[in-house]
Amino acid sequence: MLFVFLCSKCGTAITPELAELAAIPDVSDDDRDRDRDRKTRRAPSTVPRGRYAIDPEPWG
Repeated sequence: MLFVFLCSKCGTAITPELAELAAIPDVSDDDRDRDRDRKTRRAPSTVPRGRYAIDPEPWG
């Protein structure tokens, strides 16, 4: 089953069709996989293009 996320105000599609992942992929612990920008050091995306995942235990 494919899903499209819509704007809650106007109903316009804000994503292409997406397929849900069964689980959230693990983030790499290897520093070499981090963003080369020393300020952010962000990990790369773990969710492939065209997919989405729902975190059963969100934070923040």
